[in-house]
Amino acid sequence: MLTYDVVIIGGGQAGLAMGYYLRKENIPFVILDKSEQVGDSWRKRYDSLILFTTRRYSSLPGMKMEGLSKEFPTKGDIAAYLDNYVKQFDLPIMFNTNVVKLHKQSNGSFFLETNSGQINAKQVVVATGAFEKPFIPNVIKKETSIFQLHSFEYHS
Repeated sequence: MLTYDVVIIGGGQAGLAMGYYLRKENIPFVILDKSEQVGDSWRKRYDSLILFTTRRYSSLPGMKMEGLSKEFPTKGDIAAYLDNYVKQFDLPIMFNTNVVKLHKQSNGSFFLETNSGQINAKQVVVATGAFEKPFIPNVIKKETSIFQLHSFEYHS
């Protein structure tokens, strides 16, 4: 069973930024991410996605995003930036790892059961984001002759 001071669930911007600060403080940690590689949540979004914030406001702590500060990055720019960020700060990530169960133990530590094995941690940070599961109201699920597509399924 693996043991860490901190386990971060989610390898998006919030999880990576937390990893940056833990690395600076030399605190043993790991980031668990369900994806195959850094930035996959961006790569899988619709093709024409461009952020509505400029590069100046889209950077994470410790590393500015390359390019003109007044440009609006694409989803590919963000995915590449996150990949470079992980490499720059040598952030430890376990990919293809889903947390199945999270339990606080009587001693105050945490037990995580994942599809990759069991982990103990003194602290856990949940940084999974707000848009992981599409919500489809029951009224929409009823059979209809109208073609319907959730934004989660739209790519082009």
